[in-house]
Amino acid sequence: MRRILLVPLLAALAIPGTLVAQEDGDQPPALRLSFYMCDFTKLDEAMEEAESQSIPVWNDLIAEGMVQSHGYFVHSWASEYNVGIYTIGESIESIIAAVEESGRRLQERYGDGPSAFGQACPHHRDGFYVLGPSAGMDESEGGDGQE
Repeated sequence: MRRILLVPLLAALAIPGTLVAQEDGDQPPALRLSFYMCDFTKLDEAMEEAESQSIPVWNDLIAEGMVQSHGYFVHSWASEYNVGIYTIGESIESIIAAVEESGRRLQERYGDGPSAFGQACPHHRDGFYVLGPSAGMDESEGGDGQE
């Protein structure tokens, strides 16, 4: 997973304009979604690795304030991209910095060898989004606070 996550990071950095903040500096939170095409026969091992290796690193990054949330989701029915990873942060830049730091920490702890996640999920696509109004958000979080 470590090497897989660096590819979208490099792609995002290569596209000028993807990292442009709003002029007033008051931007809503950002969301990174990475969708993976995974072999379900290898998915249990991949998710065990994510839980035992990746999630503790991301918990540290959240505690340090680099991002607000990070996690995995698996669908029962949709497209062939059947596993997702999401990250929510203050900005696209903060998410990219956290992805870089998670990669550095994972490599430091577990080395450069192939990961179970990477072997189970060899294909992926990524996107960065700015969050819009959401139920349950107050004005300080980007919503209008009204139901």
